[in-house]
Amino acid sequence: MNTQATPNTPDTATVAFLDALNSATGPAIETLTPAEAREVLAGAQRSAPVDVSGIDVTRRTIEQDGLVVSLVVVKPQDSRGVLPVFMFFHGGGWILGDYPTHERLVRDLVVQSGSAAVFVEYTPSPEARYPVAINEAYSATKWVAAHGAEIGVDGTRLAVVGNSVGGNIAAVVSQMAKDRQGPAIRFQGLMWPVTSHVFDNASYDAFANGYFLSRKRAQRTLRVAAARLARRIEGLAAGAHPDGTVRRAAR
Repeated sequence: MNTQATPNTPDTATVAFLDALNSATGPAIETLTPAEAREVLAGAQRSAPVDVSGIDVTRRTIEQDGLVVSLVVVKPQDSRGVLPVFMFFHGGGWILGDYPTHERLVRDLVVQSGSAAVFVEYTPSPEARYPVAINEAYSATKWVAAHGAEIGVDGTRLAVVGNSVGGNIAAVVSQMAKDRQGPAIRFQGLMWPVTSHVFDNASYDAFANGYFLSRKRAQRTLRVAAARLARRIEGLAAGAHPDGTVRRAAR
């Protein structure tokens, strides 16, 4: 795995975004309670108008493997026929985030791909500790694979997608499906996924501060989620190829 990390020069828009984040007054988000931190993230999302046009959104609560999981089904507006589908697992350090904070991202993926999304509202930490969120994500994926027709999607054309810790969940769900002879997952979309709990490396040294997700912030989210999760992430990282990509994944 590549151990070198050289920060690229961000473009003008990214610099402005980082400057706004870094100049914000008030306590650091990692010092807040989970409820306070969630409100900060939600408020930040509400403060900027975003385009969420072009989609139809419905909600569904399912029961699978003894778990009750809430889903948000997002399709291209006025779509017809049975669509391919991707499960979406959101980021937020296992603590923050929900559909409203990720609606724009999910909307863009749906509109640009022509596929349906199933956003999984897994239980965050500290309300639930590892492995509750992962089990909910896997059970939701199993349900969509078997019952996709009930929501107008093709469970045989199934992908998993996630950002940040959601990328971790997506990769772990793929591993679980492979190990348990579960749903056939055709594609993984892992956006800046968490694949290691090691904080003493070149990347964390280079980006420890000034890029919003600080080393301290990342360490705190892992502590809240649970120590056992760190071991699970290490197992995921063990499936990584020397080029840094996770290869032990879907069939």
